[in-house]
Amino acid sequence: KLFDAFNGSLPDTIVMILIPLYITAWCIPCNVWTYMAFGSIYANWLTLIHSEYPLPWDKFFRKIGFGTSGDHHVHHKFFTFNFGHLFLWFDRVGGTYRSPEQFPRVFTSAA
Repeated sequence: KLFDAFNGSLPDTIVMILIPLYITAWCIPCNVWTYMAFGSIYANWLTLIHSEYPLPWDKFFRKIGFGTSGDHHVHHKFFTFNFGHLFLWFDRVGGTYRSPEQFPRVFTSAA
């Protein structure tokens, strides 16, 4: 659902958002505006991948390795695939990527 991006468990939020953000902030110092811009973009991305709607740019994003809402739905339905929230490169390399088109009875053509 659309707002599932903000409905994570505490351990999930700590391990997948706060710790990586802290490590990145420590390794790559930026000003407060950069952190705010990144946070806004990332929050919007999480909202989009949890939406139930295909977006016009999904095919392009999938080609360059970005996950789409359809890709993320595969992860929610089958927890052994599509682990990346943003990029699916490591899923492709590790053999854990599955396209939503591989599950036509579960998903519509684009989501």
